[in-house]
Amino acid sequence: MAVFGVGCTKAEDARTTTHQGAAARKMAEAPASGLEKLLLDLQQCGLEGHQITSTCPAMEALTTELRHRAPAGDPHVSVALGTKLLANRAPAVRVQAAAMLGSDPASRDAIVDAARRESDNRVREAMIASLASDGARNPRVGAFLLESTQHPDRAIRAEALAALTLPESRSLPGGPQRVLAMAESDPDRELRRAACADGGKLGDPSFISFYERATANLTDPEMYAACMEGVVAMFHNQPAFDTASEPAYRLYLRRVAATPRTEQSPPWQVMSAFCYDAHEADPGALAAWKRTATWFDANEVKTALSAVITDHDASWKARAAAGESMVGLGATKSELKALEIGGGGSAPTDTRVMATLDRAIAE
Repeated sequence: MAVFGVGCTKAEDARTTTHQGAAARKMAEAPASGLEKLLLDLQQCGLEGHQITSTCPAMEALTTELRHRAPAGDPHVSVALGTKLLANRAPAVRVQAAAMLGSDPASRDAIVDAARRESDNRVREAMIASLASDGARNPRVGAFLLESTQHPDRAIRAEALAALTLPESRSLPGGPQRVLAMAESDPDRELRRAACADGGKLGDPSFISFYERATANLTDPEMYAACMEGVVAMFHNQPAFDTASEPAYRLYLRRVAATPRTEQSPPWQVMSAFCYDAHEADPGALAAWKRTATWFDANEVKTALSAVITDHDASWKARAAAGESMVGLGATKSELKALEIGGGGSAPTDTRVMATLDRAIAE
């Protein structure tokens, strides 16, 4: 019976392959009609970035048709059509063809091959987006994403960066190293900042020494703020809470405690990291993270945040955001009231900071 079971599986695979092949041949031989005609009508549409213009009548018609077909549409027909149209002369048609193939794991290599041949960078960018979550599962996709981080076109590098910083890409060999390389030396300042901020989501230890250097001074305040976001993401990645780097946590505390403070340091962007209501945190995920991050000490963090709240040299945004985090970390009303009257430091006289504390005390 075991042998028969294996034989049935192989026979089913063969029937599926035959069905796909027959569907592809039928599509190639038949005149354009139905879904294929709607797809070919996309030749009338332009692109906005790497996406088909949503207000294009042909795109609206296709969207309506696909909505009516789902989930009853034949996936084999979609694969056959997508394969056939990957080489169409119209960029919008090629973008949609890649999107149709994106849900088919067996079509990853075909999309990679088409992307490497692609002359329109917008279409190549769309193809990277369709492959984004498969870098660690498919070696050819992984290699393509890695090489795309060095493409001359900025938008393509940005799309590759977005793919490499997905949770699914954490196990892609060489992925964190490419993201780190972008943070250090990408020609585009915005991409360097994005790589620094999003690289922390990977939780890779190789980022720590870079973050130490990148946050050691305020030569580039925007890069400093982005890398501080990366530091937080390395130990407290909301809303997934799927990272837990103690060295990153210790670095965060040192940078928040550093004086003299300024309008840029500490950056306000990371001071609300523990304001769970604002981030719509999942209580279950947060509780699981706390069980893993045994080194995390809420009182230690509250002490650091309190010093920021009462420091008039820090920006009001950073001080107000720190107040929000105090609430998330369980600060009592008496603790917040003490901050208002200057307990442990000077009183936060800025009305916007006081308003944050007042709201928390009143709740």
